[in-house]
Amino acid sequence: VNLLLANVCKLNVTRFPFELARLATDIAGGLLGTMPSAADLEDPIAGPYIQKYLATSPETPVVDRMKVLRLIENLVAGAGAVGYLIESMHGAGPPMAQRIMIGRQADLAGKIRQVEELLGLGE
Repeated sequence: VNLLLANVCKLNVTRFPFELARLATDIAGGLLGTMPSAADLEDPIAGPYIQKYLATSPETPVVDRMKVLRLIENLVAGAGAVGYLIESMHGAGPPMAQRIMIGRQADLAGKIRQVEELLGLGE
């Protein structure tokens, strides 16, 4: 097992779910926090307005858009966030521990010497 690569992998695994959640939240927009409920969609008075103002294209039903937004909501703020975000952060140990191990295993000084030698620095 290459411990350096294992720690680099674990560090990336802890970082990317948060970046994906941030991007999904940005793309979803404010509707993520203000979207009407499924019951509102079925309401005889509010339902037609919701259908009208949440429509994006004739090929995409409003209910499908709402399902995608609910999935994003669940992953970034709902019950799913526990398994997705918190477990992603600490499931492989704290990211700082991975950074420390990467620093210990990367032999940065040796790599600097190799670059200096390759470039003929200090000759």
